[in-house]
Amino acid sequence: MNLLYPDFLWALILNIIPIFIHLFNLQKHETIYFSDVSLLKSIEEKTKRKSQLKNILLLISRILLVSSVVIAFCFPYKKSQKMDLLKDLNKVGIYIDNSFSMSRSYQNQTLLESAKDDAIKLIDNFPEETKYVLTTNNKKNNNQYFIDNNEIKKEIINLKTTAQTLTISEAIEIQHEQLNLEKLNSFWFTDLQENTLDLDKIKDENIIENINILQYGSSSNENISIDSVWFNKNNRTINNNENLNVKITNHSSEEVELQTKLNINNGEVLNQSFNKINSKESKEIKFDYSISEKGIKSGLISLINPSNNDLLFDDKYFFSYILEEKFTIVNIYQGENKSNKSIETLFKSVEKTNFKNIDINNGITNQDLNAELIILNELSKIDKKILQLLSSSSKRKSILIFPSLNEDIDYKDLYKILGIKNSEIIKLKLELDIESIDLSFFKNIFSNYNENLDLPYFNKYIKIQNLYNPINYINLSNAEPLVSKYSFKNNDFYFFTSNLSREYSNFSQHALFVPILLRIKEKSANDITSQISIDELENFRINQAIQQNGNIQITNDLSKPTFSFFPLISSSSGSSSLYIKDMIEYTGHYFIYNNDSLISALSVNNSKSESKMVFSSSKELNAELENLDLNDKIHYWDIKQNKYPELIKNNNKNLEYWIYFIFLSLICLILEIIIIKKLT
Repeated sequence: MNLLYPDFLWALILNIIPIFIHLFNLQKHETIYFSDVSLLKSIEEKTKRKSQLKNILLLISRILLVSSVVIAFCFPYKKSQKMDLLKDLNKVGIYIDNSFSMSRSYQNQTLLESAKDDAIKLIDNFPEETKYVLTTNNKKNNNQYFIDNNEIKKEIINLKTTAQTLTISEAIEIQHEQLNLEKLNSFWFTDLQENTLDLDKIKDENIIENINILQYGSSSNENISIDSVWFNKNNRTINNNENLNVKITNHSSEEVELQTKLNINNGEVLNQSFNKINSKESKEIKFDYSISEKGIKSGLISLINPSNNDLLFDDKYFFSYILEEKFTIVNIYQGENKSNKSIETLFKSVEKTNFKNIDINNGITNQDLNAELIILNELSKIDKKILQLLSSSSKRKSILIFPSLNEDIDYKDLYKILGIKNSEIIKLKLELDIESIDLSFFKNIFSNYNENLDLPYFNKYIKIQNLYNPINYINLSNAEPLVSKYSFKNNDFYFFTSNLSREYSNFSQHALFVPILLRIKEKSANDITSQISIDELENFRINQAIQQNGNIQITNDLSKPTFSFFPLISSSSGSSSLYIKDMIEYTGHYFIYNNDSLISALSVNNSKSESKMVFSSSKELNAELENLDLNDKIHYWDIKQNKYPELIKNNNKNLEYWIYFIFLSLICLILEIIIIKKLT
């Protein structure tokens, strides 16, 4: 027999109480002399024997009573005889899926609670000397060492749901490392969402000895999710009307009524909308608002009080963006340039835009390049010095290049970073090819066009041969690119192969000039929403060159327990990459500080892979196991059908004796009452 809580045996010292009572009740007999004492002696002996017997029986019953109660509280048990098969299994892996989908209810408790209960039952059936590793979706908390049964029980009891997910192949790799690269003997407790089933991606099936997958399910597989958030257009500015779009999907089988709430910067903007969404449909909800102060804005979309829905783990969506007072454009030219007039006239007419011209002959500085859009207008030379200045500025920016078409241009440094192999200046009159326009880039500008449309022409252009494939937005009529986008060091380069000089083109006087340049300006806005899925966290780029000296700190918004860390940093050419993989466990806003100065923000959301509540069936899983020849290594148990491995079945439990000791204590109590009444 074993005791679950042997430390409680110290309470047996309480048996000293009935012993003291027994000693106290012992009476001394006084001798009285009579002439004939034979009768009295007989009476005295009988009374003395009866009293002694009573006291001894009371002492025994009381000691048994106290001892029975104490032993009952020690929880005595006998291990099941069926556990002999486990004597050689001394290292066990346990994986508990604590993703949000395990929050669903089944038989008056969540699937996660059911899984935790079954995991503890399993552990109770293993020998005490068995060592364990616990794997969960919280990658950061998966320990690389073995723990005993008491430690793993504590970790299981304290386990909470998380936004993170693991696929089967990922869980196998993590657990293999936790088990010190030994073969896996594991028990997995999961609901087996379809998106996690990737058995074909298991790198080495030989590391698997035996995996038992226990699938939990619920009759309620409904969910309402916020899928995405976006603005109608870029270029956020203060006191400007903003149009925010929110896409919400009803994955349930019934129509739902819900309230959608917008909150920016904890009350700077508060807005709400009431909507109905049909079953299995998505709906776009629009919010209009304006903000009067510039800076970093952290927004939250939340769903409030949805009807007839018992699971809602995608009910919050976090986003953030930067709001500037004005959009700054810098036009850098060289000497006299008549095309400056066209550019200046266009952008100075745009509301909340700060435009300035800079002659490169007078020199340029970092401060001159503090802009969202920089135009390099017909420069004869774009060398390393200019490119370094463009990269060292703290702001992410876009560079629009109208090249010089003179024969003596020197663009070799520019071509090197853009991946342009060589170029040739071509004199040939060509028109813009309207059919080549990228309609996704020029959305809402070129929805349709007339075949007889008057198009701009170009008498001279640069023919380019690329090492890599840039994005071509517009071509010339001979299929050569007119406008292409290149990316380098977090900056976007929009390269026109011709320019605005009236000697070579009529583009600056054409009706297409305005919408094309305005769309490039709009796409150059450094205020897009900053949002990322928690399962895609890798690196986060900020537009400042920062050294790895502990000055950068990332802190959450206190919606969860206070959390902050100092990330690893890699800096080059005016920007820095912060390594954040496996560092963030919770969704929400994270603020990035440099020496206590707020410089950026990152919004982390749930993985959308869980939004659609689709789960693998036993038929699908067993078929895939058979196809991959894994059915002798991985075994499936459907808990919803009450199918359990032998190690967790109720008849496999330890034999518990505490109830018998409770009955024994009650019997002792009754005996004591009888003794007192009958032997008095």
